[in-house]
Amino acid sequence: MGSTLRVVPTFMLNKEALPPRPYGVIMKNKLFSLMAAGLIAIGVSGPAMAGDGPLGSVSSWLGSVTAFIVDVPEGILYHSLYNCPLKTSQYLAESFGDENGAGQNVVGAVLGVPTGILWGIPYGAIAGAKHGIGTGWEKPFSTESYIVVEQ
Repeated sequence: MGSTLRVVPTFMLNKEALPPRPYGVIMKNKLFSLMAAGLIAIGVSGPAMAGDGPLGSVSSWLGSVTAFIVDVPEGILYHSLYNCPLKTSQYLAESFGDENGAGQNVVGAVLGVPTGILWGIPYGAIAGAKHGIGTGWEKPFSTESYIVVEQ
């Protein structure tokens, strides 16, 4: 007759029949686990070191780095998808004559939204980096250092 495929749980397999994993794979997994545990430990203890003690500058640096990592993509998203397209279309509608006119707002949106998206990407990256580095150094690991807002 025909052969059938049987699904066997891994705990029922004969371990000796499986080829052994290379030593490098095992060590890579252990190294990755150790690095992840270290990063978690630094992240948890970082806010406690944010005072004026001997580790204050290290904590401020770590706060700046983490705020930079969070704020640059956040700034790009905020400025390219919301802030710059809105401001550009409003400015163009105002420049075309009547900021409340339907035609001026339609033309302002047609021209301003794509321009605002393109302009918002580098502007958001620069604004997010500036905000992350500055606020992350002054107030490391605070919620204010992770939120990009228009100043």
